[in-house]
Amino acid sequence: MRVLRNCTGRMDWPERGVYFFFEPCEFLPDRSTHRVVRVGTHAVSKGASSKLWGRLRTHRGGLTGSGNHRGSVFRRHVGAALIAKSEGALHAPTWGKGKSAPKNIRVKEEYLEREVSKYLGDMSLLWLAIQDESGPASDRSYIEKNCIGLLTCSEGIIDSGSNNWLGRYSPQPTIRASGLWNIDYISREYCPKFLDVFAKYVDVTLGKCKQPLTVRKDLGLL
Repeated sequence: MRVLRNCTGRMDWPERGVYFFFEPCEFLPDRSTHRVVRVGTHAVSKGASSKLWGRLRTHRGGLTGSGNHRGSVFRRHVGAALIAKSEGALHAPTWGKGKSAPKNIRVKEEYLEREVSKYLGDMSLLWLAIQDESGPASDRSYIEKNCIGLLTCSEGIIDSGSNNWLGRYSPQPTIRASGLWNIDYISREYCPKFLDVFAKYVDVTLGKCKQPLTVRKDLGLL
């Protein structure tokens, strides 16, 4: 794992991929390892050109602690939970409003952006290198949806948050219930065969095999 605070663009990142975040105090029930708290990807719209590191940097914020929650729904959710937990100590009525904001509003939000950067900076992450074409039918989108579906399946949440997990203060009921900083694809039906696709990309990421055009096509899932 890499700690988000220590990550830079000079590190060896794949151009595209799916990422998984873990929090320091969030563990599986048997406490054998940390549990996943967010699954995400990027460039899933047809023709999108964003890179994996670009997405991670937006979540991390600047090296000085600055950030832009309007460019990162992850930051927005964490900030909203921090506000709720503070019981009035953190006051940011403009938080999460609009896709952009003038400088005078952003200046008032700086303190909370720094608190979000501090919280996210402690998280660790892993990733799968998936260099497929952008689009909603990409393997990246397929793995993201199915991972979230598996972790929050209709049969019951696999790894719920601890009693002290910040997400329990989120205004979003799906975050509070699921144990994930995700909104989309919660309790979605997942395809068990996606684990074969996942395993193939683990081998790709570890350099055990070459990147295919699409693993699903190779496995006859398309």
